[in-house]
Amino acid sequence: TLPDGTKVDLEQTKYGRDLCKLPELYFSDKVPFVVEDNTTNTTTNNNGDPFTWSNEPLDKMIHASLGSVGDADARKELCGNIVLCGGGASSMTMGMEQRLSYEVANTVSGFYKTRVVASRNTVERTFAPWIGASILTSLGSFQQLWLTKQEYEEYGPYLSIQRFP
Repeated sequence: TLPDGTKVDLEQTKYGRDLCKLPELYFSDKVPFVVEDNTTNTTTNNNGDPFTWSNEPLDKMIHASLGSVGDADARKELCGNIVLCGGGASSMTMGMEQRLSYEVANTVSGFYKTRVVASRNTVERTFAPWIGASILTSLGSFQQLWLTKQEYEEYGPYLSIQRFP
């Protein structure tokens, strides 16, 4: 439904049906605009840029993030509190919360109960990353981790690697 109240049925046109399929790209191993080069065993996009994690399905990126957590108790806690937020239309797609929960549950070990949480309030969901970041940066303990411009200019990126392993 458009803001003026006009109802548009997207499934009546070819383009509309294609638009309805776009959210599936978040869960697909094969992305249509990624080209695999079998001669060099590298993966690039159409611009020739190398493969990045953003080419991976969302559930596999979450699995990789959870797998990088060494403490099993913390991993279990994180797995049960996955927050879906952000201002893009992707997080607002109907059924995204349930689908992501289903896909992550099938990807992670059966030892972990997965739960995806998403606010029903679109404004809150849109600005949650900004609100969370503002709270985090106002904490004194977080300010101790900051890397100043002067430190970066003096020591370069190596200091950030040491400080944030």
